[in-house]
Amino acid sequence: MVFPRSVQTMFTDASRSFREELFVSMRRPLPSMMSLQAFEASARHLSFAEAAREMSLTQGAISRQVRILEDMLGRELFERTRSGLLLTVAGEEFLLGIRPGLERLETATTRVSSRRDVNRRLHLATLPGFGARWLVPRLATFTNAHPDIDIAFFTATEPIDFEKNPLHDAAIHFGTAPQVGAQGDWLMDEEPIPVCHPSLRHPEGLSPVEAIGRYQLLQPLRRASGWADWMLAAGMAGARARQGLAFEQLHLLIEAARAGLGLALVPRFMVETEIAGGALVSPFDERINSGWCYWLVYPSKRKPGDALKLFRRWLLEESRRADHRGPIRPRMAHSRSHVSAQASSPEILHRS
Repeated sequence: MVFPRSVQTMFTDASRSFREELFVSMRRPLPSMMSLQAFEASARHLSFAEAAREMSLTQGAISRQVRILEDMLGRELFERTRSGLLLTVAGEEFLLGIRPGLERLETATTRVSSRRDVNRRLHLATLPGFGARWLVPRLATFTNAHPDIDIAFFTATEPIDFEKNPLHDAAIHFGTAPQVGAQGDWLMDEEPIPVCHPSLRHPEGLSPVEAIGRYQLLQPLRRASGWADWMLAAGMAGARARQGLAFEQLHLLIEAARAGLGLALVPRFMVETEIAGGALVSPFDERINSGWCYWLVYPSKRKPGDALKLFRRWLLEESRRADHRGPIRPRMAHSRSHVSAQASSPEILHRS
């Protein structure tokens, strides 16, 4: 059936009017959260004074919030007596109605806030030598800029399996590439250099092969072919050198060099402070890239939290500022057994 245009207009106007009335009715003013909390606390304690103490407000402020709520509802919620407060029938009904909603709101707020707090925490696994010698001395700039971020450090000398270790958000990795199951950012190349106490430095005029033979070479236990690889890359293949003390941890190797016990082969970045201060010297000028690198790695299948994003940005900037690139010699040629035996977990070769 087709209605005349005037009838269609009447129906349209009626429909619009109905929708507007419905919208207005749905937008009835609701009590403020402050009023609801003041009422609930007062009803629970049956005391404005106790409610004020709980909410860190004055008793007058609590009383005013309850009065605002009563005026909005058009009902008395409390009977005010000399001995205290009593809930009216309307007050009991209103309390039963709002309490579950307030509890759900509190639960949801706590849950979301705790997730936000988790995003402000960072659990980082780091190689001990890298952490102590490079990362921690620079860390104040990050903590000063982000005092709300908590960082927990764990030491690890083998690649972190993020699926088996969900607690870890990221790790400092040493190898030719990030490990399987992780993505990563290059931080710096390893550049091993020989260092010793200044008193042990060989006299000038000696060839490198003659000079290296004057030293007792401190041995890194976790990298048995380290000296052989370095001498090959430095053009000293076949040089005769005395084998000295062996150490598992790099920081002990460095301390042995400081104590004048021999010549140690360590990453340049770990002894820059000692070299600048004169505690150690590097008697050979060769700058050689070992082929290994330091990486910041994190899970491929996990979305990084806010703390990791900020830490990553800061760490990459620190790495660029340090600028450890620039070796002038080709990469060291590793012995076959050295690479094949340790390729799956390269940081146990040298790192401490």
